[in-house]
Amino acid sequence: MAANLRRVIPLAVLLFVGLCLPALAKSKAESAADAIGKADAGWAAAAAAKDLDTSVDVCGPDAAILVPDAPAAVGKDAIRKWFQEIYATPNFKLAWHATKTEAASSGDMGYSTGVYDLSYTDASGKQVSDHGKYVTVWKKQPDGSWKVVRDIFNSDGAGH
Repeated sequence: MAANLRRVIPLAVLLFVGLCLPALAKSKAESAADAIGKADAGWAAAAAAKDLDTSVDVCGPDAAILVPDAPAAVGKDAIRKWFQEIYATPNFKLAWHATKTEAASSGDMGYSTGVYDLSYTDASGKQVSDHGKYVTVWKKQPDGSWKVVRDIFNSDGAGH
């Protein structure tokens, strides 16, 4: 009986651990997804306030913002320049919010996706408004913070 017990206990432990690991991975991914949602909301608040330094600092060193109808802004210097230009646009307003956040089971990468609204006055003095969607890829940093790796957005088009 003792010999059988010595064989059964390790198997029971392995089975228990095997059953628990997926739940732990899911919990880690859910926690990371929540952190991504908070990082996304913080970045949106910085953009709404036209806070240049925070808007740029949220981006990782090799980040890229894939701008519609323009070359990508790759790296912090290009991203800073892009934010400076859009924040200087007359009556520029930008708001976005995530509708979904998800993270890899490893808890170190994830994405946010959502919708945005922006408006500004163009060079002719006309008020322009746009509504669209975005996807942002996030990477967890060694210090535990989340940084943008890639950001892409596009318009839903006129009349939407």
